[in-house]
Amino acid sequence: MARLSTPVLREAVRIAFQSLRSQMLRAVLTALIIAIGITALVGMLTATSVMEGSITQQFSRMGATTFTIQQGGMQIQIGRRGIKEKPQPSIPLLQALQLRDRMTKMGYVASIGDNVAGAMEVQYEGLKTNPNVNVTASDANYPVTQGLTIAEGRFFSAADQNEARSVAVLGSDVAGKLFPEGGALGRIIRVGSKPYTVVGVTEPKGSSSFMSSDQVVYLPLRTAHLEFADPSSSYVISVMAPSPQELEASIASATSVMRSVRRLKPGAEDNFNIRRSDSISALLLESLSSVNAGAALIALITLLGASIALMNIMLVSVTERTREIGTRKALGASSQVIVVQFLAEAIVVSVMGGIAGIIMGLAVGNGLAYALDAQAVFPLKWMLLALVVSIVVGVVSGWYPAKKAAALDPIEALRYE
Repeated sequence: MARLSTPVLREAVRIAFQSLRSQMLRAVLTALIIAIGITALVGMLTATSVMEGSITQQFSRMGATTFTIQQGGMQIQIGRRGIKEKPQPSIPLLQALQLRDRMTKMGYVASIGDNVAGAMEVQYEGLKTNPNVNVTASDANYPVTQGLTIAEGRFFSAADQNEARSVAVLGSDVAGKLFPEGGALGRIIRVGSKPYTVVGVTEPKGSSSFMSSDQVVYLPLRTAHLEFADPSSSYVISVMAPSPQELEASIASATSVMRSVRRLKPGAEDNFNIRRSDSISALLLESLSSVNAGAALIALITLLGASIALMNIMLVSVTERTREIGTRKALGASSQVIVVQFLAEAIVVSVMGGIAGIIMGLAVGNGLAYALDAQAVFPLKWMLLALVVSIVVGVVSGWYPAKKAAALDPIEALRYE
């Protein structure tokens, strides 16, 4: 195949644009076919990137040096993958207090907390929340280990904790629902049928489909235990290591202390779980990777259908423009120029659709970010991939119609009706 000069290539591309302008509606509809496939690709991959970022952000707020001691039996299942752990005995309040106090004496910051009630409705006079509020038992160090910041008022005092007072700290969403004008401090709310005096409101921590840190009412540990806990309640102990470098040693120390509290014999298997926030997030992110692969596969199948539709439209275009092709060849246009013209048309249409698809895909993916109150994501690698895929689709879909157009005999083409 002889090498085409730059002027000839430029002229072929110019003619391709002219042809597209003369068939603007067809070009736009064809580009939309590609745009739908690219929207699926970029939208799904952007959405999973948003979810990954949301998970990482949520768990990082607990702190890189925080780990928890809790009952096992947790299940995380996404698709067919997941982890199922052997059920373990609960951690009653007495054992949790023993572990916390012994870790505190060793110089660690430790706290006890647990979600003692869920799907609760909170009321203040004529206002009420949806029945989706969690009630969390919390001790003095709970804000430190969980990264809570008090926006108004205070957290629980030693007297609140020791005397099991009926006081509460509200998550920002609950406070905003019950007190849209502010002024929550000192008000008496009802959680279920029980009255509590509001002493504080937390700063927003954000929420996702995996967890919510703002739809919460915090109660003093003993208050929550007396009013909501039952014999099967199991508490969670959070411990902060002095530094990331000492995390493994801190986990080993906590394991030894908990085994002592549980009175486990040497060689006996641990009947409790120690979880690091980064390990849980890593598990979720690993599960999301399979979702990511599935999303990409679905999007690529959509693009395959779009490329077939584009090829069909280009073949129809060749048939409709047979006389035009014959005229151009009779005037001296070579087969190579005809190939370049039709390839250029297919690539331009495909790239137009790709750009539109990238924009719509980013809008779809970041719509999820808005819904999750997460940070918007503009994944450059997926955008570049989508652009490359658009060009490849244009080349693959346009090559055969272009070769068919170039192979037409000019005399027969001029006779075509």
